[in-house]
Amino acid sequence: MSLRFHGIRVSSKRGLGGLGKVASCNFKFDSGQNVTFIVPANQGGLLTEIVQDDSLKMRDLQLVFGDLMTRSAYDQYGALLNTTPRSIRAFGPRAEAVRGVTLLNIKAIAFGPGLETGAFSFELPGKRGFQIGDPQKSRRVDLKVFDSTGHHVEILCGTTNGSVRFSQSELNRILTSLHTITAPTHLAALQN
Repeated sequence: MSLRFHGIRVSSKRGLGGLGKVASCNFKFDSGQNVTFIVPANQGGLLTEIVQDDSLKMRDLQLVFGDLMTRSAYDQYGALLNTTPRSIRAFGPRAEAVRGVTLLNIKAIAFGPGLETGAFSFELPGKRGFQIGDPQKSRRVDLKVFDSTGHHVEILCGTTNGSVRFSQSELNRILTSLHTITAPTHLAALQN
């Protein structure tokens, strides 16, 4: 997967300073703002990644997640973000309650304090996703962006300068300028 952002190409090839099974690229600005692009090697979704990572020893969660394992990464993130304590019925089917509590725990770990300021969904031509955090209330906002074919990239927008924050219009500009492109033939061969 290759992405173009204001003329800067970000590729999922690990040569971009990848961390383990993740490709990443970080931009630091003099203002104190940082933008990090992360392309997970496992494009199946967070729940799929948790179950398939043998080092986590959580393969049994596949039974708890059920049909979520066969759904898109976007749907998995949606299920996580839409699970709330109110959505868990203590006196309903036990399997649904266990699944809800498990998703709620993963949600707390995966998204942490960013959820305190809000989680929002967006849909734009050729892409959709989620924004974790409100830039007016937090120094960090995470964007989970999915293209029309299901590939996704995570964009972490934060600041090290307490007086500087991203504006919502800056986040929107990042989202609207991000486009999936086809890798040139000579680079596509390297990605296999």
